[in-house]
Amino acid sequence: MKVKDRMTPNPYTITPDTGVGDAWLFLIEHGLNRLPVMDRGKLVGILTKKDFGSRPDLNFRGTSIATRYFSTEETMALNKVKVRDILPINQALVTIGPDAYIEQAAQLLQDNKISGLPVVDDDGRLIGIITQTDISQAFMEILAINLKGVRLNMRVKNTPETLIKIGEILQKHGVIFHNLVTLESKDEDPLLILRINASDTKTIINDFKAAGFKVEAVMIKQ
Repeated sequence: MKVKDRMTPNPYTITPDTGVGDAWLFLIEHGLNRLPVMDRGKLVGILTKKDFGSRPDLNFRGTSIATRYFSTEETMALNKVKVRDILPINQALVTIGPDAYIEQAAQLLQDNKISGLPVVDDDGRLIGIITQTDISQAFMEILAINLKGVRLNMRVKNTPETLIKIGEILQKHGVIFHNLVTLESKDEDPLLILRINASDTKTIINDFKAAGFKVEAVMIKQ
């Protein structure tokens, strides 16, 4: 799965000359935690909610203020300060391309301790943004969590014969699989997560057990 499959395309942006009050209102109204800052078509920074607390004189500190709307008068006063005034100086911009894989995005987020990545094309143009939430949702789908169908968790041997046996059992019952993922375990055989479209699971499970697989859990979601 690639970044372009999970990113939010054409994200909201602001400019360095946007007033701080308007920028804050934009974040609140759209339920955002960060905003790309664009200057003449070039990405120059990422403004996050915590950046608003960098100026004590703006009085953004404190939960009661940071979670509410400001009055029109307060917003006008705040707009005297511009985004460029609170944007971190020499901010290290970490970006990713649309054809990168989501696991690469996940690694970048972890390594840089950030929660969102701007997605840029080969010409450096901002085309999207991918967040930790986007990646978490993608991994939930890969693991077949909350998806319709039958999900089997089985302990299996890490051998070529394992896939052959699984294929033979599925073919016998005329069943196709939607997801197949293996997770390595330190002290046990790998955990195989298999999601199939079967309606009669009892006989299939019996066949898996007869083939030597340890079925740990069966989850059915209609």
